[in-house]
Amino acid sequence: MTKKPFQVAIVTDDPGWHGRQIADHLDARNCHSSFVRLQDCHISAGAEAHIHIPGFDQLPDGIFVRGVPGGNLEQVVYYLDVLHACEAMSIPVVNNTRCVERSVDKGMTSFLLARAGIATPETVFSSDFHYVRAQLRAGFAEGKEYVLKPLFGSQGKGVQRLRYEADLAVYHPAQGVLYAQEFIDNGQGYGIDYRVFVVADRVVATMQRSSEGWLCNVAHGAEVSAVQLDDNTQAMAIAAARALDMDYAGVDLICDQKGKFWVTEVNSVPAWHGLQSTTETPVAAAICDDFVSRLSPSSSSD
Repeated sequence: MTKKPFQVAIVTDDPGWHGRQIADHLDARNCHSSFVRLQDCHISAGAEAHIHIPGFDQLPDGIFVRGVPGGNLEQVVYYLDVLHACEAMSIPVVNNTRCVERSVDKGMTSFLLARAGIATPETVFSSDFHYVRAQLRAGFAEGKEYVLKPLFGSQGKGVQRLRYEADLAVYHPAQGVLYAQEFIDNGQGYGIDYRVFVVADRVVATMQRSSEGWLCNVAHGAEVSAVQLDDNTQAMAIAAARALDMDYAGVDLICDQKGKFWVTEVNSVPAWHGLQSTTETPVAAAICDDFVSRLSPSSSSD
């Protein structure tokens, strides 16, 4: 008797290379997957609660989140409501909705890392420009530099390095909120950081990203190479993923001039195309093994 395949929704607007990787590996694990846009999902409530997910006559056995679309506040809240509603119906969602909410917001990520005692750069974020300027002014006086980042963003978009208070004059905070993180100088004169890929409290692969500038995003041309970090640094990355309750995560670290590592970001929908080029370990396989282990065993058979 052959078990019926699990029915899985892969949430994404653009499947691309990563979506196809997940779909192929799920197929090899007796899972039938379909790509789903949250914009096309609907919720109804009355005599009973119902979630309509296109392509599924019944609710899927699991949901793999490969992306949450942007939009205005109401739209984003609705998209997350769809995922929350699925979880309320006991459908496993990976990564879970709460951790997606936390990690997409860099301010909350920094707060939770600090609360967990994980080394993360000094950070200030507020809707009060004058408060942020006063905090940064004190830091500049001590010789510190800062990096301003959009609260919601990736791949280095909208990021600005501040060396002096005057640099704030040309900055226009996105949506009226400023997020400033202390710049960690590696002492090399060029950019180096590290991406640690964690799945189920285990480091699957690690890479170093190097750039002629101070930003080290692969999307901006950074070069990647395999690297082996010590046990303590790997444990820090695992603890960072755990602090945000992630099933899998891309944890970004920087090493300062004294050899101390700092966690700068934790990504709940990380890319791994560049990482895969540095390792023989099939990253998507590790993700899918863990995801399938979270699905309830099928009680029916063909």
